[in-house]
Amino acid sequence: MTEVQRADSAARRKAITIVIISAIVGFLLIVVFGTYRAQLYEWLLSFHGKSAHRLRILIILTAGFGAIPLAAFSVYLWSFGCKVSNYQRFPLPGQRVIRDTPILEGQAALTRGRVLKTVAVFLAVAGVMLCFVFWWLISILEEFVA
Repeated sequence: MTEVQRADSAARRKAITIVIISAIVGFLLIVVFGTYRAQLYEWLLSFHGKSAHRLRILIILTAGFGAIPLAAFSVYLWSFGCKVSNYQRFPLPGQRVIRDTPILEGQAALTRGRVLKTVAVFLAVAGVMLCFVFWWLISILEEFVA
């Protein structure tokens, strides 16, 4: 019979709070960008000579808002996967969990650590690919705006 690490209600409340706050912030960002979309469009096209430069800035900011969280999460997952592999235990000793979690040790924990590191690599590659796609988009759009 496998050992189970019991859920920590304080960790569960903290996780739910983080998700709710993130959803509210995301909603507010969508509302703000929707409200100021017309002004952003006017700013983008206000000076014909600067439109390409302004479009480049806008696309770089958009790429950054997408790639930076991917990079940060991939670094976190890689670090967490390394810790799981080193301790050969999942969840880590002393780690709080939000639901009852079976404890994996030995080869099962090593496999979990490798899976976490693999997901981290995929996220990092996705972030790099996102930057390349936006770079490609900039090169295409500059031909039309210039």
